[in-house]
Amino acid sequence: GNVCCPKVNLKTSNVKHKLRSVFGDYKLHLGVDGSVTTCQGCPVLKHTNLPLYLYRDRQGRWVAGPEIGAVRGSVRGDQSEDPELGMECPCQATMWQCYDNGWQDDNTVRVEKCQVFRQGY
Repeated sequence: GNVCCPKVNLKTSNVKHKLRSVFGDYKLHLGVDGSVTTCQGCPVLKHTNLPLYLYRDRQGRWVAGPEIGAVRGSVRGDQSEDPELGMECPCQATMWQCYDNGWQDDNTVRVEKCQVFRQGY
């Protein structure tokens, strides 16, 4: 798989969001050898300021959390149309949930593609 967005912005319209630290810019996560880190066949994105990752889980959902591949993160994105299809990129998620004593639907959350102008973003 290949993400169509080397950088995305995970955002919420709720300024007082409980999980506000998880929101922000995520960009392709490169390993020490310069290759892209992957999870479940898709590239992993890393928060630009914090040790948080955006990765695809076994069910094909995109999860934001501190541990790559962990079942439980803070926020996760899913597709309403065809969950079996699996999403290549978090920008394709149409429904987002936040973890607060279980997964709760959160319609304030969305992912926006970042415009990448500079070389090396």
